[in-house]
Amino acid sequence: MTNYSKDEEQIIHKAVEVFGRKDRIENYSDERKKHTVHVLASENQPRPEVTAYATVGGYHCPTGYTVGGIPLRIEIVGACHSSFPLFSSILGNCVFHMMKSHVSIFPGAIYKDVITALDDSLHMQHILLIPPFLWDNFSTIELSDKKVAFLQAVPISEKERTFALEYGVDSLLSRFDDEHVNVFNLERRTVV
Repeated sequence: MTNYSKDEEQIIHKAVEVFGRKDRIENYSDERKKHTVHVLASENQPRPEVTAYATVGGYHCPTGYTVGGIPLRIEIVGACHSSFPLFSSILGNCVFHMMKSHVSIFPGAIYKDVITALDDSLHMQHILLIPPFLWDNFSTIELSDKKVAFLQAVPISEKERTFALEYGVDSLLSRFDDEHVNVFNLERRTVV
């Protein structure tokens, strides 16, 4: 049984409050066992045959941003069709990517090849981070010495990544709206 810190318990509580329940928490360690990330999973959320996920571990990574002088940190949420249990590992991989490479995390950030690193046979290869749109109550929470906001992971293809870099993330998201993209499907067709 894992013992969670007070900060981790607050993040878990927020995810359970938003998702409605917790079915399991999966634990991931990097290859050197130096860093650990937990990923909470809630099945049939936000709809049947889809599993919602939230990371617990991103709050360790500095973002360079503050809110009222208090450091701002990020956790990642997302949802994927339950036939893709790999999505939990993908979100964990995003947090390890933040920890190791000290890349910026902000709305519109693209984490290149975080899906491909785990399975290069899927149509979706990268993760785009945006404000949560599947849930409207993932508000910022205050921990003991930092604030934590949430960003949603949206899987994208290489063509979509290139399009977002050239025309902007908002243009890509407009295409998603126009095409009624199923963001839960790692094997969906690309919109560009």
